Amino acid sequence: MTLRIHYLLLLLLSTTLPVLAQSTYEIVQHDTSVSAGTALTLSIDSTKAYSNFIFSALNPKTGRWTLWARNSNTGKYEPLIADSYNRMNAVVSADKKELLYVRYRPQREGAMYNSIMDSAWVCRNNIKCTNEQILFLVPQFNKNAVYDLDWSKDKRHILYSYGNDEYPNQTRDGDVFEYDIDTKAVTNLTNDWQLWSKNCRYAPDGNGFAYSHFANFYVALPTDIFIQRKGASRQEMTNSIHHDKNYKYCTLTDYSNDHILYRRGLYFENKLYRKHKDIEEVLFTTPGYGGIRLEGDLYAATDFDNNIYVFTPTRTVGSIKVSGIKSFAKDHCYNFALDCNTRLNWMGKQKIKVSWSTGETTTTIQVSPKQTTTYYCTVTANGNEYTDSIKVKTGGPVPVIAKTCLTLSTGHFKTYQWLQNGHIITGANDSVYTPEGGGTFAVSVTDKKDRMATSAEFMISEAEADSINRLNEQVRIDPDPSTSTLLIKAPFAVNMVIVDERGRIADQQNDIHRINMNNLTDGIYNILLYNNNCLKLKTRRVVKRSE
Repeated sequence: MTLRIHYLLLLLLSTTLPVLAQSTYEIVQHDTSVSAGTALTLSIDSTKAYSNFIFSALNPKTGRWTLWARNSNTGKYEPLIADSYNRMNAVVSADKKELLYVRYRPQREGAMYNSIMDSAWVCRNNIKCTNEQILFLVPQFNKNAVYDLDWSKDKRHILYSYGNDEYPNQTRDGDVFEYDIDTKAVTNLTNDWQLWSKNCRYAPDGNGFAYSHFANFYVALPTDIFIQRKGASRQEMTNSIHHDKNYKYCTLTDYSNDHILYRRGLYFENKLYRKHKDIEEVLFTTPGYGGIRLEGDLYAATDFDNNIYVFTPTRTVGSIKVSGIKSFAKDHCYNFALDCNTRLNWMGKQKIKVSWSTGETTTTIQVSPKQTTTYYCTVTANGNEYTDSIKVKTGGPVPVIAKTCLTLSTGHFKTYQWLQNGHIITGANDSVYTPEGGGTFAVSVTDKKDRMATSAEFMISEAEADSINRLNEQVRIDPDPSTSTLLIKAPFAVNMVIVDERGRIADQQNDIHRINMNNLTDGIYNILLYNNNCLKLKTRRVVKRSE
């Protein structure tokens, strides 16, 4: 059995840093107890290792939007260019060697859409911004603007959303175009005068693109996202035509072949979502701008206070404070006030030197301790050393979580305590627990010898939990004491599972309207109700006593 536990434990023993230095490298696992010989995966993780970003932001010293990158020596973010121009929509090429962006020169600060603007260009540059080249002039810029850019993997084509924004008039329009750098040919890829297209991203595999549509009305909010694959009709990924509160806006932030990332919700309450086909899940609940996939199941996004967060669908790895900037995206002229999008570009993981007490030098190792062992790991980065440790105790209980529909259960132990996102759930002290919301869940148990252990975490998405809560409101359980039965009322089929105090199934029936307790022996039971899609609807704890 391999345990992959996504907790963070910090025990920093800095050898070359001042006492006030904060930890940036951790072993991704709690101290834990396992049976002797159990296989464990130990990994080293770090916020700093993932902190190498390039983005556009407002420089309060100059009053201009410019490009920012991390200084490899100091670790601080600094502007790459400071002159009379503004530079926005920075895109790093797939080979990490060049930048693509819009350069413009307004007559006043932030006048991106103002009719007195003189010029704007789409430019390319090297990563250090020492060789700026103009690719093409944005045409008719006194009434039009390039809202977003992307670069094909081979750097031969540019995807951009371009349109008419005669704010505050209601004549907004825009489409997604493609520019061929070799032939200088321009192709309108959407050609839809009824909707205003804005954010756009190439598919990493080169097969098509994704883009956001805005409703073409005065308060123009991004509302829907489409995917256009080569040789196929466009696919609508979100549907918010009624502009209800849950979909007040919905703006694309990243496209990763198999799924899209987007911000949606009310401006100050927006969340970052991931969607694959018809499956939507919340990735990050902190309101802010943008969101991108870094690698594997690791993502990054910003908040409203100039922090960049690195996270997985189950936990936050850490945050990076970017000082010296005024805002990642809040510019009521260039960026529409409610378009919560920031184009973060990641330059890759920082190179580090790793040394484990086992002698291994990889970021992830496999161990199978036969006795209680403490493992140490030292990470060297930029001449500084960071040390962390984990103690693995052998012997004692080994709780494993099983999932039946939405209900979580574990084996038979002396005591139980369920945890959500690392925190104790008050009253959750049985072998069975049904979550009321999404998150990561674990259970701490003790055996007959009072030895304690905590299981690996189990993740349930917010989308799954939300759908259950909506159905839950339609189900009633009414007891009938005179007949020792429970009456079930619901507008759809309801299925039942009865679990005893040892976690065993005592009874199970489908499409039930009445539960008869007379056939059960005396004891404590959990009655679990589900619909036909295996979603938990209600839970009732009952005690059966004979007369």
